[in-house]
Amino acid sequence: MNKNTSKLSLGFTLVALAIAFSAGTARAEEDKKDEKKIVASIQPKGKVAPAELPGLAKISFADALKTAETAAAGTAIKGELEVEGGNLMYSFDVVTAAKKVLEVEIDAGNGKVLDIDAD
Repeated sequence: MNKNTSKLSLGFTLVALAIAFSAGTARAEEDKKDEKKIVASIQPKGKVAPAELPGLAKISFADALKTAETAAAGTAIKGELEVEGGNLMYSFDVVTAAKKVLEVEIDAGNGKVLDIDAD
C-alpha cells in the first residue's frame, strides 16, 4: 500500500467510527426521552431482599393480577412483585386476544395501573 492509500483508508476508518459513535449516542438520548418516569406509592429505601417484598405490598398478588388482566384485556402468563426504578410494583406479561404480549405494571401500594407497554 502506498502512503496515499494508507491515509485514505485511515480517513475512511475514522469517519466510519465517528458515524457509529454519533448513531449510538443519538439512540441512547432517544431511549432516555422514551423512558417514562413512573412513581409508585411505595418506594423502598436501600436494598430489599426478594423475600421481604410481599410484606411491603398493600394489595395482594391476586388483586393485582385481576387489575392487570382487565387493563390489558387478556390473560397473564407471567407475574412478579419487584422493585423497579425504586418503585414496588407487580409486573405482569399479559397476552391479548390479538396474541400481543403487553407488560402491565401495577402499583403494589394502591393497585393502580402504572404503565402498559408492548413487550
